Amino acid sequence: MPINQSEHRGYTPTKMSKRPQIVSVLAGLVLFATVCFSQVQTAKPNEELCTISGMVVRRADSGPLKGAMVQLVSDVDKEHTIAAKTTADGQFELRNVPAGQYRLKVTRNGFVEQEYGQKKPGDPGATFTLREGQMMRDLIFKLGRAAVITGRIYDDDGELMPMVFVTAMREGYKEGRKQLEIAAVDRTNDLGAYRLYGLSPGRYFVSAQNQQWDRVVGDPEFSAPNKSGGERGYTKIYYPNATEPGKASSLPVKEGEEIPSIDILMKEVPVYRIRGKVINLVSTHKGRQTTLEITRRGQNVQWDFIGGRSVTKLDGTFEIPEMAPGEYTIMAFLYDEGKSCSTQEDVDVVNADVDGLTLTIAVGVNIPGRVLWDGKPSIEAEGMRVFAAAPQFGSIWGGEAHVEANDQFTLKEVPQGAFRLEVSGIGKDCYIQEIRQGESVLSDTVFRVTRGSATGLEITVNCRGARLEGRVLNEESVPVAGVWVAAIPEEAKRTLHRLFKSVTTDQYGRYDLRGLAPGKYKVFSWDGIERGAWEDEDFLKQFEEKGVSVEVKDGDTQASELKLIQVKESTGKSE
Repeated sequence: MPINQSEHRGYTPTKMSKRPQIVSVLAGLVLFATVCFSQVQTAKPNEELCTISGMVVRRADSGPLKGAMVQLVSDVDKEHTIAAKTTADGQFELRNVPAGQYRLKVTRNGFVEQEYGQKKPGDPGATFTLREGQMMRDLIFKLGRAAVITGRIYDDDGELMPMVFVTAMREGYKEGRKQLEIAAVDRTNDLGAYRLYGLSPGRYFVSAQNQQWDRVVGDPEFSAPNKSGGERGYTKIYYPNATEPGKASSLPVKEGEEIPSIDILMKEVPVYRIRGKVINLVSTHKGRQTTLEITRRGQNVQWDFIGGRSVTKLDGTFEIPEMAPGEYTIMAFLYDEGKSCSTQEDVDVVNADVDGLTLTIAVGVNIPGRVLWDGKPSIEAEGMRVFAAAPQFGSIWGGEAHVEANDQFTLKEVPQGAFRLEVSGIGKDCYIQEIRQGESVLSDTVFRVTRGSATGLEITVNCRGARLEGRVLNEESVPVAGVWVAAIPEEAKRTLHRLFKSVTTDQYGRYDLRGLAPGKYKVFSWDGIERGAWEDEDFLKQFEEKGVSVEVKDGDTQASELKLIQVKESTGKSE
């Protein structure tokens, strides 16, 4: 979206009423002074506040859009919501906005979300700064209609299948690896039909999976499966007929397009059972309140959930039926008296049932920790917090802890496993210099917890991070708003994802990268790429020579002008 020049106008101060003549006695003088002081106190803040106004229309015909939500988002003030809905003529106005840096986004049901500074869906949008008393007027947002994918799910006999989960996914990046991110989910109705809506333009993969949460499947001794052929069940299918994401076909989706008849034929394959027992060392309720979740390992899907069951037997034994061959992780969760405990085990299903799996849920480990500051401590208003979550499975939660005034923290009842440590609330010029677990320095941010061991964590935060700033210019030497700028560490350090820094340009095409660790970097600016693509080694190779090389030390501030790299969406190569 082009930048509206009206945002550069100055502010218009509120006029003060004239001082009347003092003709009264002392009591009147005191009253007058009180009123005048009150006027000054209320008028001054109003002069400092800002106003944003504009219009939201349909992209197709420029007709006004009523009921669109316009929201300001601040990285600093997260306690207050500044938002308004558009009126019947598509107009909106946000008043009494404090000066500061914001992002502005517009959403409406049936349309693709748009952010200030976006040229097309998927672009990052631009931050912008409001000066005291500034008025941004006549902003225009043109929303395109969201796309829809519809179809039906059939079984091997051509019968329509109800209660099948259907998912639309699109490719994204996480720590340098491509993965499928979930965009929309639906479940087929009694006619086997599904509708995936709210899709922005792009390429999507569609999958169908038979419901496996607490499905009734008879015990083998009673259900008498075919002994010669074994049991058969439905496996997850990626459109049109693949059992693995890598062999699936993507669907190109245009703005506002409705793609019908994306039908999927489910396949029956040999399936097996996983039998085991939950040992509950946490409460006296044994295994009956335990929930099991199964996810697939080794897939490039954001959350490849297969199914789940509740443990219903008093002795904690369980049986999971209809498991197709593959590599899985089974997680057991127990919620007891407000506490959440969990454990996980990897299971490989090859060509036979799996027996004797044991999932032991025990009281988690309290992990003590402390923060060491290199330089003057810098903490944001909401305070400093430490988080621990499993790198691959988001539902295995290691907890969070508030860092106290003495720089100590405790992650309470962390289950056994590997967890990624994340820190929030440190100042913008800070970076994580080192993380230790006991005497060991962690190569990245992943630490391991072993039952019965409570090895402490030590996080060193350096508050003198380097700063890179400047402008991004296009081929016509015009500043470009709302494009990515990324600082990539030297090749030997590219496995340390915490060293990568990225930001988007503001309304004037400026970027400001803060909190860089010392070292050598290459700085790039791209248009038309996905967030995080620059952490993919294969993607980065083709642009290596176009980066600006810099070397920074603690406390450095450097400026560099960047040339925008335009990327063709279909090939991923520069123009």
